[in-house]
Order: sequence, then structure tokens, then C-alpha cells
Amino acid sequence: MKNLLLLMFFLNSTLYAQDVYSSKAFVNTYYHGQKCFSMSNGAYLFYNQDNHELIITVDFAKFKVGRDTIDEWLDDLVDTKLVFRGQLNTDNLLELTHHNSKAIIVNGLMTFDNTSHSHSIELTLFEVAQDGLLQIKNSQDYFDRINANLQFAFSPKEFKINKKPHHLTKKISVAIYRGYLNQFKPGMEFWLEGKQ
Repeated sequence: MKNLLLLMFFLNSTLYAQDVYSSKAFVNTYYHGQKCFSMSNGAYLFYNQDNHELIITVDFAKFKVGRDTIDEWLDDLVDTKLVFRGQLNTDNLLELTHHNSKAIIVNGLMTFDNTSHSHSIELTLFEVAQDGLLQIKNSQDYFDRINANLQFAFSPKEFKINKKPHHLTKKISVAIYRGYLNQFKPGMEFWLEGKQ
């Protein structure tokens, strides 16, 4: 019975993993007077249609390139994921667009390293052509037609990261361009915890 439950959990997780697409993100800060940055598919965007919640996760561990001198500034950021949760006041994301795009401010709660703070992000949703190159699937699915650009920044002091060994003090910026919006479904909560 235990093995059957484990198999069902694995298959369920695998099914959801196939439906989830990462988004390319750019992160940067200043460390010891030098600009440090990295780019990776370490971000995920979710939208829960039931409660109109936008969820953004950033896994800084995925931004490491494997060279100590380049990755050093990321060492204090890889313990947990950064998770932002905010509300969009609409029943239809595509109604937000005007001439295929619209910029909005989303207020919500950002959690990182077991600390939470209110935050706002700049978000632009835009509709992509169903036969265009930006489509990630060839179906008529609603979420295939939406991409997002966004940016936000936070201070290491807000989340007590400045007390860690590398003592990061400068603002850390995150930007996502043409991010894929995933439909958040029951059972996908594991995407918001730990590491994938």
C-alpha cells in the first residue's frame, strides 16, 4: 500500500512538472564595488484562477555557474526560494491588455529565508499570437497566449541576508522578460517550498 501511494505521488508530481514552464530571469547586485549578475531559467510564474493570485518563485541556486569567484555573491541566497504572492483584480488576464499589453503594479507579500515583507512589483502582461514564435505549446490553451515582463528589487537587510557570511548590502534586482505564466493547480504547492 505504501509503495502504491508513493507511486501515485510520483506520477502526480511528474504530471504537474510536465505542465510547468520556467522563465528566464536576470539577477544582479553590487558586491565589493563590482556589479555581479547572472541569468538562468530559475524563475517560475503561476496564476491561480480561483483566487486571482499571482505567484512568482526565484531559486537563486539555479543561477550559480560553478565558478567560485563568479558565484560567491550568490552563496548567501541559495538556502530557500524567494516567493512573491499578490492579487490581480480580474477574472480574465487577457482583459488586462490594451493593444496586446498593459503595465500594472501588483501588491503582495514577498517571503525569503523565513522572513516576509510587503512588496510591489511592476508587471506587464501581453498576449502572444497563437501561431507565433513565443508560444511554448501548439494548443489553444488560455495560458499559452500570455507572457509577462516584470521587475522588482529588494534589500538584503529586509530579509536579514546582510548578516550572512558575505554581508550583502546593496539592492538585489530581479527581472523576467517574456516569462511563461503557468496555471496554478491543486497539488502544485511543492513548487513554492524548498528546492525543485
